[in-house]
Order: sequence, then C-alpha cells, then structure tokens
Amino acid sequence: MSYFQARSDLKFIKDFKQDVLELWKIEYQAAKKIRDGDFDSYDEYQTVLHAVSSDIEGYTDVRNSIARGVLRAERIATRLGVPAMCQSYPGPFVGGPVIQQSFFSAILRDMTHGSKIERQMIKDAINQTIGECDARLSIEKRRLVNPFYWIKELIVAIIRIPFMIFEAAGFDVSKVEDHFLARIFKLFEIGIILYFLVKLGFEKESIQQILMKLF
Repeated sequence: MSYFQARSDLKFIKDFKQDVLELWKIEYQAAKKIRDGDFDSYDEYQTVLHAVSSDIEGYTDVRNSIARGVLRAERIATRLGVPAMCQSYPGPFVGGPVIQQSFFSAILRDMTHGSKIERQMIKDAINQTIGECDARLSIEKRRLVNPFYWIKELIVAIIRIPFMIFEAAGFDVSKVEDHFLARIFKLFEIGIILYFLVKLGFEKESIQQILMKLF
C-alpha cells in the first residue's frame, strides 16, 4: 500500500463516519415522530422509518453517500484485519439460514435474526478501522523517507519484470513463480543486483538492511 492510498483511505473512513452519524441523527428525528406507532415487525418499522426520514432534508443525500461507500469501507476493514462481520443464527424453533452480516452493510439494512446489531458496535468497528488506517499511514510516512525501502521496491520491481512479461503473454504467473526454476532465476537476479550494489559502493551494512527488507 502506498502513502497516498493510506492517506486516501483514512480520509474516506473519517468522512464515512460523519455520514453515518448524520444518518443516525436524521433517523432519530424520524423515530420520535413514529414512536407511538404500532408495527407488526421490524421490517415494517424500518419501512415507515425510511419513509418519514426521506421527508427530512439531507436524508436522501447522506444515505446515497453511505450506499456508495459501504463496500469500500468493508474492503478497507478486511484488508487491515478489523473484525467487522458477525454471524446471526435463527431461533431454535423458528429455523432459517445462518446469516453473515457486515457491520457496515447493517447501517443501511440489518438482515440479522432477532435482536439487531447495536449501533455502538457499528461505531466501534468504524473507529477501529480509523485507528488501523491511521497506523498504516504512519508506517507509509516512515517508508516515504526511508531510502532502503525504495531500493527494496526497485529491486522487487526489477525481479518482477520477466514475470510481468509472462503475465502479459497470458501465462498463469502464480504457477510460473512457484516453479523451482523460477525461484532459482530470482536468486540469480538478486545475485546480479547485489553485485552491482557492491560495485556502486554500498557498504556491507546497507546491503544487509536491503536484504532484510527483501526477506
């Protein structure tokens, strides 16, 4: 992940949180208007809540913004290892499938059985994602000013060139790279690169740092 991608993800997830809080604020206003209503099911309540919320200024825009961003929020959380999924089991006397529910998707539609996902749990998942995005950005900032990181990236890019050519030719690169001869070829490439690093005057300690980053 690049520094710019990490920065973009952090900004996105912070904006996403603000949209979610705004949506809940509007839905709270709508809920006060229908709190004395008699509803046969949660789905019926949600339908009425959505209808009443839609009459409040800003609701449609903020809901559309969340709908456009929810899948990206899920991808970011998954990539950073944030636990943002749950399993919902039906009641023993009711039956039905086990439902995999994302906390982020539940913002718009909670498909779980029985008692629904608490909003605090959703908010916690968003805050955890913000925290992990912030940590990732700090790592990318340090890499940005670390010359050994860029040398490593350059070496990796050089090593990858032959395999990129294979990929462009239509070969399954994953199978090619796993082949024994491909591994030998990579070691040969690394040996050549290290030879040129020595010729360019790199100290032994510097080369060791580069190798540590490679492996």
